[in-house]
Amino acid sequence: MTERELRAQRNAIRREMRARRRALSTNERVSADRALRTHLRSLSAFRAARRIGIYIAFDGEPDLRPLVEAAASRAKQFFVPVLAGDQMRFVALPHGERLARNWFGILEPTRGRTVDVRTLDLVLTPLVAFDARGARLGVGRGYYDRRFAFLRKRSRWLKPKLLGVAYALQEVARLEMRSWDVPLWGVVTEHGVRRSAGAEQP
Repeated sequence: MTERELRAQRNAIRREMRARRRALSTNERVSADRALRTHLRSLSAFRAARRIGIYIAFDGEPDLRPLVEAAASRAKQFFVPVLAGDQMRFVALPHGERLARNWFGILEPTRGRTVDVRTLDLVLTPLVAFDARGARLGVGRGYYDRRFAFLRKRSRWLKPKLLGVAYALQEVARLEMRSWDVPLWGVVTEHGVRRSAGAEQP
């Protein structure tokens, strides 16, 4: 498959999966989000994590805000992505401060303490599609792949663990991975948490 054909294929998958996600009814979404958060809370990697990267839901992504509110009193710190040009950094999620929309329309803090992503224990990662091997298809801008490129050089999972967050309907049989793609440690959906093939660490 040529690079042009691969790009067209990935864009077609993006369109289909985003349409599927948006087509969920309010009741289906609320039920799936609740189940997904329950699976997350029971995950040992989440319970043990003290510094967690998290996203603010956009374009029909699963809503994790109640997870933050419920865990706030359990010595957990949450950090969210902030975009600048083609780079992404993680900033402490502020309490009680207004968030502003970036050029994509995604809410993010306007100020805050930046964290070294190598010190995060777990990163709850948004995605458009995924497969059982841990391949992830994002929106196509490469922010997560660039930010966590150092993980490709490791022979086993240390921290942070990248845990994809999605609805089960976003799974595909196989995604072609490029050399710069960073695989996921696992994926959580409304059906449970599934470790990716090749992920070693508990």
